[in-house]
Amino acid sequence: MENQKQNKSTQYLLIALLLLSLIGNVFQYKNNQDDVAVRDSKIDTLVTVQVELEKELVSTGAELESYRGIASNLDSLLDDANGKIEAQEAKIKKLLTSEKSGDKLNKKLKAELEELRKLKDQYLEKIDQLITENGQLKKENEEKAAAITKLNEEKTGLQSKVATASQLKAEYVKVASFKKKGNGKFIETSLAKRTNKIDVSLTIMDNKVAEPGDKMIYVVVKEPTGKVLAGASKAKFNVAETNEELAATASYRVSYNGQKQDIKVSFETDERILTAGNYTIDVYIDGTFVNTSTCILR
Repeated sequence: MENQKQNKSTQYLLIALLLLSLIGNVFQYKNNQDDVAVRDSKIDTLVTVQVELEKELVSTGAELESYRGIASNLDSLLDDANGKIEAQEAKIKKLLTSEKSGDKLNKKLKAELEELRKLKDQYLEKIDQLITENGQLKKENEEKAAAITKLNEEKTGLQSKVATASQLKAEYVKVASFKKKGNGKFIETSLAKRTNKIDVSLTIMDNKVAEPGDKMIYVVVKEPTGKVLAGASKAKFNVAETNEELAATASYRVSYNGQKQDIKVSFETDERILTAGNYTIDVYIDGTFVNTSTCILR
């Protein structure tokens, strides 16, 4: 009888020890799973940052190179930018091989990603400035050539776009594009992707024959695809020659008294939606086509 009691006590003890062992194993397994999950999360984050860096390096180089060939001083700037990008790429590769701590590597790679994006923005700003400056010089030469052409046309009596002697004429059309800064100010730009505003300035010429009174000036700005930029007023008018209805990008009512008048009409948008290419600017007075001009946004 005494032996049976001892055997049962031993059995109970063994069962208790077995349960404690199972509980310990379950607890250790859970801790191991948590450690694996944390480690996997860190690895995923590190891989994501590396992928972002690779994409940013490729896209930065491609975007900057898209402006090559416009001017020699711009190409020199792009060569300098490529050197900076290659240096940063070498620095990133060195980090990947030298830094052993995953947390430190992740932090340093994020810093390099931010630095690369800043570098791209800095060079885009310089590119914009150079293109604008080059464009201004080209614009001055074009204006001189246009003035000579106008004098020659006036001497030979080439006024094919004027239907009658009383039809008003628009000359000296100038187009300028602007980007909107954070403080709300507009500064001139040559990049389509940064343009928020297009100003069209022109002069209504003097005409002693034309009847004085209100005249409607319509400006139609066409994108490289031929689509008309829709202004805020969404003005429409009929073309005098064909009676075709056209949408105007901007319109302006002028009280005409026979004298020269300078006017300016604008297209403005908060979104930067313009595409690069050649833009056509057509001017109509009371529905009659009187002038056309072009501008290039890079």
